[in-house]
Amino acid sequence: MKRIIFILAIVLIITSGYAQVDEKSERKFYKQGDWEFGFALNIGGSSEKTKQTSTYSDGSSQYSYTYDNTEKGFYSHLVVSTGYYLINGLSIEPEFDLNLYNWEISASLLCNLCYTFYLPQKNIYPYLKLGYGLSGEPGSSDLFEFLDIKTINAGVGIKLTYSSGMAFRMEINYRNLTGSNTYSYSYESSSGSDTYETTTSVISISFGASLLL
Repeated sequence: MKRIIFILAIVLIITSGYAQVDEKSERKFYKQGDWEFGFALNIGGSSEKTKQTSTYSDGSSQYSYTYDNTEKGFYSHLVVSTGYYLINGLSIEPEFDLNLYNWEISASLLCNLCYTFYLPQKNIYPYLKLGYGLSGEPGSSDLFEFLDIKTINAGVGIKLTYSSGMAFRMEINYRNLTGSNTYSYSYESSSGSDTYETTTSVISISFGASLLL
């Protein structure tokens, strides 16, 4: 999968050089001042690495140990986004996601920068996306209460326009989520704490559609 992302990135870099040379006033879609509304479904897999550091004190002695664990699982998210084109091709794109990770639901709020390349005489528009935001803890009773997981979002894909302002979108998406939690306890003769540092990498394929206004 990483090899596929690398190859697509190289193709888009080469394409962008060609497109920027030939980009003229003929650009019909994704122009300055346009709005783009989209939705998509991402399906993929995740690798979660957790480092647990525990300390314990009984008043006379203190103990500490570290435990590492890696868990792979299914990851999917439903995306709703709105994009505004600051200049031709370049848009700022707020995004809301509902995530399904190991059958537990969470939410993400992200802000992306997206560049849509222009190929003269074609209805294919390659694009690159990079964003940052916050995600919630899977399984939380309140989707918006614990948005404390730092999330990096990146994607490479294509838009296929098939009618005025309508497009089918396909994307390879990568996500990196990092967060930490500390739980402390104290009794009359002892005390301690557990710290969990978690890093999750997600690679998924996205299928969706967008409407340009």
